[in-house]
Amino acid sequence: MLGLDRITPGVRQILWLIVLGWFWQGVGPLVLPGEWLADLPQAVMRGQVWRLLSYPLAGGLTLGTLITGFFFLPFACSVENSLGTVRFRRLFWGSVLLAGVVNQLINFLAPAVGLAGLLVPLLAVATAFALLNWRETIYFMMVLPLRVPLVLALTAGGILLLTPPVAWAALYSPMVLATLMIKQNWLMQMEAFSKPANGRRRSRLGSDYKGPKVSPIRPNFRSPEISEAEARVDQILDKLRHEGMASLTADEKEVLDSHSKRLRHGDERM
Repeated sequence: MLGLDRITPGVRQILWLIVLGWFWQGVGPLVLPGEWLADLPQAVMRGQVWRLLSYPLAGGLTLGTLITGFFFLPFACSVENSLGTVRFRRLFWGSVLLAGVVNQLINFLAPAVGLAGLLVPLLAVATAFALLNWRETIYFMMVLPLRVPLVLALTAGGILLLTPPVAWAALYSPMVLATLMIKQNWLMQMEAFSKPANGRRRSRLGSDYKGPKVSPIRPNFRSPEISEAEARVDQILDKLRHEGMASLTADEKEVLDSHSKRLRHGDERM
């Protein structure tokens, strides 16, 4: 788990909203009887459209909510660090709204299950994390090492096995949205603008964004290409390991010395 000082701004805001949701669930029924946060399809049809966005706050303080939050927090902070706060919020709230709308559409065909808690945004940020860290290994419950593609496959399979068919479309939709946003830059390039006093347009995209603004953020499924100079250094280092320093020519020693100087000065380019 992350320390409190390492929680990113967007995730911190969501956590505060969840705490307020817990408070409302405890106090709200005393003022306005009934459940006012969960995505109840029939209530949405009666005009309570805010439920399409409020249901992540409706999980309540339960063991299931705490477990979901345990997984959501590190995934979400990592994704926000990669995308920036503005684009992370688009991913979070976009996935929440999309799943809510899909769930509502399904309700016209068959009685849909109500959505509540962080499961939908967890699926979105976990998918984004997987695509941004495709070759990495994570430790499930901090014990079991799992490759990221396997985690994504288990998540998709778990939806099929552990949830009713009527919920499949709503739960797969945040994973699809995250894939479009990360691999195709869908919604990533759309910049919201504000108009300051001087009349010039100013981008609201924060300076915390570390990814590209235009080019798609694609997972690296292939081994990175290396330059001819890097290949030369690798060849010399391999020779050094197997045959020792005495086997190197003067030219090879000069190449290694130049490479060492670049590393000492913080320049890794070849």
